[in-house]
Amino acid sequence: MTTWSRDEIEQAFRHYFMTGIVYEDWTAWSRLFTDDATYHDHFWGTFHGPREVERFLEGTMSGACHVYSALKWYVIGDDRVIYEVFNRADHPMAGRPPIEFPSIQVICYAGNGKWKSEEDWWVMADMVRMRNQWLAALEEAGSPDFAQQLSRRDWGPWVDWARPAPGHVAKPSWVGKNVAPILRFKDMDFGVRTPPM
Repeated sequence: MTTWSRDEIEQAFRHYFMTGIVYEDWTAWSRLFTDDATYHDHFWGTFHGPREVERFLEGTMSGACHVYSALKWYVIGDDRVIYEVFNRADHPMAGRPPIEFPSIQVICYAGNGKWKSEEDWWVMADMVRMRNQWLAALEEAGSPDFAQQLSRRDWGPWVDWARPAPGHVAKPSWVGKNVAPILRFKDMDFGVRTPPM
């Protein structure tokens, strides 16, 4: 059952996507969730409220600073938005295609521009394949520090509004902060881990 108009949800989704995924202001993005929001990543676990969401996103994003997400499609139905992104890294050698893997997200709207939940699905084998291709590309290019350039060259041809303004230089919200990168479960002392299947 839809409580809010499609136009309201569309505008809230565009603001959500541009704030976090495109401009990488994970602090502001986390504030777009309600105080009792639930964020569930089917690998990493479940996080509650804006503070845990912020810690999770800044930690995982700083741990994979070469990765950004291009919006492929989205649909709005009832109070939910379902969307797919390609989590991609620019190839360190100019002219080569990006290295990427897909993920699906489902977010539920709560009104007043805020969201009450998010669920993320992605396949571990896809992520491992991307990581291995990325490491091989760095070795081939002889550019071990390429990730630190925060290259975001290719936002894809799919959704015209879901890209930064021309000339934008990436500066994620974790830059210059004392954020501990999250690379493995033991790097987190918050949230609830997903039990093994």
